[in-house]
Amino acid sequence: MKSQWECVLENLGEWVGSFTTVTPQAELIEDIPSVIKLAGMRDNQAVHLVLNRFYPLPNSTEKYAKEVVWDFSTPPGIGAIYFETGAFSSGALVVNIGVKTIAEFSLIAGDRRFRMIQTFDIAQQLDRVTFVREQLQGATTPERPHLNITDLLGTWTGIATTSYADQRTLIETNTRSTFSVSDTGYQLVEQDHLIDLTVTTDLLSARLWQFTDERDHQSYQLLLLPDGGYAITPTKINLGNAFYLEIGWIPQTGQRQRLVRRYDSSGKWESVTLIVEKIIDN
Repeated sequence: MKSQWECVLENLGEWVGSFTTVTPQAELIEDIPSVIKLAGMRDNQAVHLVLNRFYPLPNSTEKYAKEVVWDFSTPPGIGAIYFETGAFSSGALVVNIGVKTIAEFSLIAGDRRFRMIQTFDIAQQLDRVTFVREQLQGATTPERPHLNITDLLGTWTGIATTSYADQRTLIETNTRSTFSVSDTGYQLVEQDHLIDLTVTTDLLSARLWQFTDERDHQSYQLLLLPDGGYAITPTKINLGNAFYLEIGWIPQTGQRQRLVRRYDSSGKWESVTLIVEKIIDN
């Protein structure tokens, strides 16, 4: 297996895209063009990162850049886990009332990345979701269409790699997830666990769905996004119960990647799972 640092290096390059932020109700807050460069230094023993985001000037068509520069030589962030594809997730080690919770996710496929930041306020209410669609400079792979609920229909099988906070790694083959139409809406069956989804409003073109996971007694929402992506978030984190945060991406028809970040009932970070799967029946 690759080391964590070797997994970090899978992200080297100049990535061009945008940071798009929406409310929990899927209303647009801002869409900011971006360029992030990750260059190896000292024979790839360190990485030089330069992020530029281009904000509009008031009363003008011009934009100005806000730049962030960062050099690092170890995998950044306690609680950050990288996978062999270059995918990663980082975030809070412990969730507490009175402190914002922020979790970051990144999936990669060829010359494209789909990243996301999920933010909860100090009451642990979902505050905003920022998704980042990027491609390597000069790449021509087209962006995927906005995800539709029917794109998830079918049975998906693949491999799940879980990295735990105690540094254990577990690889499961032949994982299975089935999403289907039911009499009342849609149903998800994952590892024999049944979840019913209901649409919240027709005004959002059925792009925001809600469900309750009886395993942890948390209310979640599924937000369907551009470029074939989605976010699953608690609408509010109820401490005292375990919970998870998830992003998914369909970079090409019939193939899906997912990152799931789990916390235990005390609010302590527990694990991150990367699931790479393909559809076998739709």
